[in-house]
Amino acid sequence: MTALKSPRPDASVSNLLDAATLLFRATLLKCLPFAMLGVLCLEIPNFYWLAGGHTLSLGMPTDARYWLLAFAASAVALFIVSAMMLRQRAFASGAAVDSRAELAAAARRLPGILLGWVLAQLSLLPGILLGLLLMRLSVYVGITLLILTGTFLLVCYLVLLPVLLFENLNPYAALVRCVRLMQPHWWKVLATIVIAVLVLLICTLAAAAVLSILAALLVGQGPAVQAIVAAVTVGIWAIGCVFFSALALTLHSAASSSA
Repeated sequence: MTALKSPRPDASVSNLLDAATLLFRATLLKCLPFAMLGVLCLEIPNFYWLAGGHTLSLGMPTDARYWLLAFAASAVALFIVSAMMLRQRAFASGAAVDSRAELAAAARRLPGILLGWVLAQLSLLPGILLGLLLMRLSVYVGITLLILTGTFLLVCYLVLLPVLLFENLNPYAALVRCVRLMQPHWWKVLATIVIAVLVLLICTLAAAAVLSILAALLVGQGPAVQAIVAAVTVGIWAIGCVFFSALALTLHSAASSSA
């Protein structure tokens, strides 16, 4: 298996997207089952809520069991995505892939990954609380602070999973490492993410248009249409998951070579 070349630290946005796309295309079929399982896991709390006769259109659920199930589902999804990223890394380095080895390695790292994920969520709280406080004085200042703080950290945390998987760091040090890696390239990384999200959004809208046409053709066959819509939706988000995993690996590789 031929190793894929990592982008240079000074790579442009187009070069980063090209490298991520190359890794995505090389690993899509091998990683798509992992991604689909991860997406389905994230939907388990919603399945539970809907099965109880509730609706998701009336705000966030208040049932404690829903949130416990959501945390457990997120933990399983992180485990699956970690195994998928390990597989992508093996492809990128030209190494052989091994499902058992990837799942075992993901399981060993899962406690640190979960703690890092929780710390990442908590790190957003100070900016959120300060923004809410400032909204009492000025709505625009408060909202601006909320957006700037959240956007800055979320862009940095795109490489959190690769850092936790491939660098021997504790969860707190991993958060700091993410900021140090991404800060010099922050605007370029933001542009890369925005373009990737827009492409995914366009693909989603195109799929929705096709499904609307299909629904019109299959009028009166509600269950069949619903099944097709659900399958296509899971497939689209799974494909997006594989791509953003490839993008995170690409950005981590490029930034690490200059850090």
